[in-house]
Amino acid sequence: MQRLRRSFGVLIAALALGCGPTHHVADAGPGGGDSGSDIPPEGASASATVGAAGGALSLGDLELIVPAGALPSDVELTVTVTTEPVPGSFTGFSPVYRFEPAGTTFAMPVEVRLPYAGDAEIASVFWTHGEGDTFVALPTRVEGGEAITETTHFSRAFVGTACSGSCCGRANGDLDVLFMVDDSNSMTEEQASLEMQIPRMAEILATGDLDGDGVQDFPALRSVRAGTVSSDMGTGGHNVPTCAERTFGDDGVLQTAGNPGIAGCMASYPSFAELRAGDPAGSEAAFIEQVSCTAVLGTGGCGFEQQLDAVLKAVTPSTSPIRFHDGSVGQADRGNAGFLRSDSVLATIVLTDENDCSASDPELFDPSSSTYGSTDLNLRCFAHEDTALHPISRYVDGLRAMRTNPDDVIFALVAGVPTDLVGTDYATMLADPRMQQQVDPSSPNRLTPSCDVPGRGVAFPPTRLVEVAQAHGGPSVVQSICQPDFAPVVDAILSEVARRVSGSCDP
Repeated sequence: MQRLRRSFGVLIAALALGCGPTHHVADAGPGGGDSGSDIPPEGASASATVGAAGGALSLGDLELIVPAGALPSDVELTVTVTTEPVPGSFTGFSPVYRFEPAGTTFAMPVEVRLPYAGDAEIASVFWTHGEGDTFVALPTRVEGGEAITETTHFSRAFVGTACSGSCCGRANGDLDVLFMVDDSNSMTEEQASLEMQIPRMAEILATGDLDGDGVQDFPALRSVRAGTVSSDMGTGGHNVPTCAERTFGDDGVLQTAGNPGIAGCMASYPSFAELRAGDPAGSEAAFIEQVSCTAVLGTGGCGFEQQLDAVLKAVTPSTSPIRFHDGSVGQADRGNAGFLRSDSVLATIVLTDENDCSASDPELFDPSSSTYGSTDLNLRCFAHEDTALHPISRYVDGLRAMRTNPDDVIFALVAGVPTDLVGTDYATMLADPRMQQQVDPSSPNRLTPSCDVPGRGVAFPPTRLVEVAQAHGGPSVVQSICQPDFAPVVDAILSEVARRVSGSCDP
């Protein structure tokens, strides 16, 4: 039976429907889904003229509510139930609905209530943008047998899920990516490898096509934000070679300077780049340019890398009890204000060839320290890890606190793990002899490298960083910085992103 709503004081268009079977694409799952929902049959269609005063359109239990001011003048709006299949990797809880005139835009969001039959806990609305066939996940709430969302344009939509296996939530269309890039002197080739992959990353996130076969594998992102911090967190005010800003370094603040060594880079950029579904032509190229020009930091940065503190300070709000050097607070709502969204999936990508040296005692960096002076400056982070560095729990707990669900925080590490250990469990990785920190007999002022690839230099055991991945509790990826081609690195990270934005909690 057709339900009529009187919202915003507008006219409801009650339209007669043809007879036909109710169209249930998937059976109701354990979360419910109102099996009594009136899902209109394939081919059913309804139209109504709506103008500046607003209006509404109904088709079975499908409802479109247009507020006053959303349209400048009268437009005949039509909704049709198509026979179009949902993308191959998705499960439909409803037919695909077509909203016309295609491409119609609204000055303010219109509410759409789509009837469905499926699991209410994971039911998500997917909507296409522009003239393409790529479906984007929209924020969805469920009332009975209806999935409710808002949109500002007309195209096609359906209710369903992109999740397979263990599903623990709705699809999420928003992703925030934080790159932590080591800018010390040994990172030239590794940063170049990252730069080569940024265009492919942007394309995959914008299309949802992981393998390039033209078939959508996961929901394309409604919005992707990307920003970069360096590993330079200062040296506690002590004068150390390569560490120019001695007190706070780059302080976990998103980088805005463009790399002058990359052709076409501007001198400066906003603190983060954003790519949104439906943005005009050229937006993807601008996004790629900004990410490349700000993530490829160049070299010459501080040789005491504090990767974990850089990540934590970047994403921690000032209201958190977590404190950093000299009692300072996090940058999430200060220097990095506007970057992170509370309901996005957050992916932190750490690119480094050294272990973490996030110091709880800044005297560790004092070349003339009476406490640590008997240890070579280059070996102090290793020799005094237990007494002068922050515990791993600081970063595990800090990252978990970023989201209500720890599955929404992805920790990705690209570091000095031997290539043949990639894909092994973390306990096996950490137990491998090459991952043991020990002084190099041939060079007593450094550790023994964990991998050494001709043409790319050496990397050292990233034990603290792998331990964070191991204890993180949410999705994590560990890849090797020693592989010359970063395509497998990006594939592994984006596969984890795809699972999470689809609503999956598979490990």
